[in-house]
Amino acid sequence: MDSAIIYSLFGIFILVSIIIFTLNSKKPKDVKSKNQKKAEILNIYKIQLQKALAPLKNDKDAKLNKKSDMLKKISNELSRNIFFDNDEVRDIIAELAK
Repeated sequence: MDSAIIYSLFGIFILVSIIIFTLNSKKPKDVKSKNQKKAEILNIYKIQLQKALAPLKNDKDAKLNKKSDMLKKISNELSRNIFFDNDEVRDIIAELAK
């Protein structure tokens, strides 16, 4: 009988502790807005494109082919991204193509 009371009190203490920790847990501080996330994604693609084209400075044909392949890949990825609609994807690809 005494052990049942001790186990019950211990169980209640654990349950109350879990509830208190759950209610007191803070929300993440680094919640990014939609525009911040878009800008971050675009910067990543710009850096990738620059790194891929940097070794091909002298060979214009290879650079053009690589850029075309990269832009197709980026367009495909952006079209599946929830942050971007088709018009935005077109504008982004046009900007990266410059």
